[in-house]
Amino acid sequence: MPVPRARLVGRARELGELTAALDAVRSGGNRTIVIAGEAGIGKTRLLDELTSQADGVTVLTGQCADEGSGPLPYAALAGLLRGIVRTVGPEAVVDAAGPAAGALSVVAPQLVAPASDAGADRLPEVLANLLTGLAAERPVIVIMEDLHWSDDVTRAVALRLARTAPDGLLLLLTYRSDDVGRAHPLRTVMAELDRARLTTRLDLARLGVAEVREMAHDLLGGSPGRQDGPARGLDARLHAGLSAEPFTDLADRSEGVPFYVEELVGFLDTDLPDSLRDILLLRYWNLSREAQALCRVVAAAGPRVWHDVLDDVLADVTTGVGPEPEEGLREAVDAQVLVTTDIGYAFRHALAQEAVYAELLPGERRRLHAAYARALEGALVRRARSVAKLSRIADHWWRAGVLDKALAAAVVGHRVAADGAASSTAVTLGERALELWEQVPDAETVAGLPHHELLRTVAESLRGSTRTTRALAVAHEAIAEWPDDDPAGLAGMLSDTALIAGHAGSGEGPELIERALALVEPGRDDAVRAHLLMLRARHAMLDGRTEEGIVAATAAYEAGIAIGSPEVASVALNLRGVSRVQRGDAGGFAEIDAARDAAEGAWRGLSRYYTNGSDSRILVGEWDRAVEIAQEGVTEARRHGASEGSRIMIEGNVVEAWIGRGDWAEAAAWYERTVPLIHDSVYTAYLTERRAWLLMWRGDVERAQAEARHRAATWERFGRLEEQIRSRSRGTQAELELLRGEPAAALERLSVVVAPDHPRSPAYDLTSLALSARAIAELRATGQDIDDAPYRAALAECAHWPTFPVWSALFEAELGTGPWTAVAEQSGPRPAHLRPYALYREGARLLEAGDRPGARATLGSAITEAEKIDAGLIVQRAQGLIDRAGLTGRGGPAEAPAPTAASSSSAAGGVPDTLTPREQQVLALVAEGLTNGQIAERLYISAKTASVHVSAILRKLGVSTRTEAALRVPR
Repeated sequence: MPVPRARLVGRARELGELTAALDAVRSGGNRTIVIAGEAGIGKTRLLDELTSQADGVTVLTGQCADEGSGPLPYAALAGLLRGIVRTVGPEAVVDAAGPAAGALSVVAPQLVAPASDAGADRLPEVLANLLTGLAAERPVIVIMEDLHWSDDVTRAVALRLARTAPDGLLLLLTYRSDDVGRAHPLRTVMAELDRARLTTRLDLARLGVAEVREMAHDLLGGSPGRQDGPARGLDARLHAGLSAEPFTDLADRSEGVPFYVEELVGFLDTDLPDSLRDILLLRYWNLSREAQALCRVVAAAGPRVWHDVLDDVLADVTTGVGPEPEEGLREAVDAQVLVTTDIGYAFRHALAQEAVYAELLPGERRRLHAAYARALEGALVRRARSVAKLSRIADHWWRAGVLDKALAAAVVGHRVAADGAASSTAVTLGERALELWEQVPDAETVAGLPHHELLRTVAESLRGSTRTTRALAVAHEAIAEWPDDDPAGLAGMLSDTALIAGHAGSGEGPELIERALALVEPGRDDAVRAHLLMLRARHAMLDGRTEEGIVAATAAYEAGIAIGSPEVASVALNLRGVSRVQRGDAGGFAEIDAARDAAEGAWRGLSRYYTNGSDSRILVGEWDRAVEIAQEGVTEARRHGASEGSRIMIEGNVVEAWIGRGDWAEAAAWYERTVPLIHDSVYTAYLTERRAWLLMWRGDVERAQAEARHRAATWERFGRLEEQIRSRSRGTQAELELLRGEPAAALERLSVVVAPDHPRSPAYDLTSLALSARAIAELRATGQDIDDAPYRAALAECAHWPTFPVWSALFEAELGTGPWTAVAEQSGPRPAHLRPYALYREGARLLEAGDRPGARATLGSAITEAEKIDAGLIVQRAQGLIDRAGLTGRGGPAEAPAPTAASSSSAAGGVPDTLTPREQQVLALVAEGLTNGQIAERLYISAKTASVHVSAILRKLGVSTRTEAALRVPR
């Protein structure tokens, strides 16, 4: 029986939210809404209702799918890309993607021919950029359905779009809440979006009894107020004769799930089934035997099936569909068990497909899966090869129980998925191949590679999917199995394992590299040896062992020259230069620059130059030069089609230089946009530590404390391997401890800088020593006798470093043995926040000395300087001193004028009635420390409008700064 179309029942609030979001997008805003609910609850129906109102808006839909043993890779992304191509044409899509167009080949090989290096890991970035460009021209709705079946790349696209959604884009994400358990990877994405407050969440509840009855009446054509012609569904006379009892039974049986109501309503005059599975099969059971058989064939295909593949399967096996399968298809479509698509057939609802698939007998399943595997292998001849097709072939052979073919297909699919950056699919197929290995005779011949090589590639896929602990375990299995007669191969595996160990935060990398070097002889395995020497130099440099780094890098450079490898020579020169700079040898800069020329255009060498070249300038306070190098690197990364991780590391150096020179608002916006896009890795450690430090100094101390607690394990894990992470995270955590009033804990944390075995690294140690002085001063203020001699000795060892003057001046000022003016007026390289901080501390000193006019002027200058760089922590502290001391303004008469009634009300925490409701909203967000851009994002207004509101608030409150305005908000 055909399913009539009911009005949307019980979803007025949710539809109102979606309609408001659509209106906002039409007006130039952007929104992201997550729609969650159990299977059959009406998520798609709700979206259909919205898109039916979306005149003049481009609607792009991608739907995730399950192939039985895991997500069908790229299913939703393929749908979105097809929609983009339909909208603007294939040529425009390729042109818009530019040098990164090759990344699209993993989703649509018919659109872009796969290149030798397609840069598949850039797919999320490329798709997001295409959608951003489209939204700039017209309003766009992007729908990503069934994310409970999403692969890792699809989740990355969804997260990126939510984080970087441009004006004009409405992103709608749906998933089955009952299919997302604690361990489901989608939970991490949803938690991140919730924490960042980037989404509106709609949880669809079951319908109540009255709503079920209303929906049933509507489906039967008898809902009050309907003016749409004759009754549909059951004959109107039958409907008119029904008592209330069948509707009550309907509500009980359907349990308030709209899909079950639709399935049951046509059978109100019969005995309704008790089980939900039987409800799903009601329409199926009413088909002829031939149509039922055909539905079972389609169910074995998975979520959908191509016309030609279905034809091949029907020609391959005896299925009982009869001589005219088209008749059975028509019957199933008319009964709305199946629906037609632009490429073939699918079940009207995934729940129905699952129920019909369960009807297959074991032998019938195996035969059909084998037939589908053969048919899809034939389709590879007619269509371009893709990760999705190979994954489905592997899955069908596995479910068919044909183990040798399942193994061979799993290995092929695993390799292609790994090359296509489909890490979750690569892991699934790779681990399945490992599982099948013992069950297949002569598995090495069938798979086309030995077991230890399969372990190697699976370990790499696990690393790519950020399952680093598992990756390290599999890599060690590969090492244990590696044949003794292949020492060069084993050395390469040890090298790979050292890399995985670094990503896992394990300290075994150097030991693995030394073991590998012992296996390769000079003059026989020079290429492998050169690579290992390069890794040895890198580990030493990162760990702060600069002398070892220089020696190892020199050996690597000589090996690179000997084998004629510009890449090895360039990277080795770079590493030697960085180690020299860290030691305080200015000659290292020339070597870093020379490494760029030595690369001869090879990206690996160039990427090291742009990353380490800009970072080394940051270490000596050359912020502008660092920005220049890193921004050039970002441009080159895009031109070379570099991985996103490589580009983000270079961008991160741009942002660090921004912090150094005082562009804090821009830096904060970049971190908010970028950090959630990075998987747990060494990149995460770098970026989250800097973000926490910036949050703290911008005045959002509570959030900085939370970030530090959340990331502490990551910082510690990677800090064991890298001096930069180790030192900076130690400093940030110590500053937060000082803000919590815990100077003893801070000094204990920082005391490593004076440990006898600590390798001196002036670039990092100077900041730690200045913080140590602050902690010592605070402890002395409580009467404790703390010896500062070891810290002074360590400070003296750093006297050759370019930034020594400002940090040594800060050290003395913190201890009270030097003036704060020496810090404030320092002419050499100095981080932007140190001048306003020094002015604040000098103002506090003047106030304590009784110089109220001097304190007032100096504290006012501190606030002015701090506001220039958005250093909210200094503004808060300085303004607090002014308020507590009864100082007013930032200069002027010593005595403040008597407050007016209005100002008294404000000082007492009242907000004048003259503020509009919207201005009161904005003021509350100003009090939270949000910038104009963040306020605009929170309230879905433009940044310019937010700025206008803030200016009006300052004028009405009679204040001159955001901080003064924030102090008027009741606490």
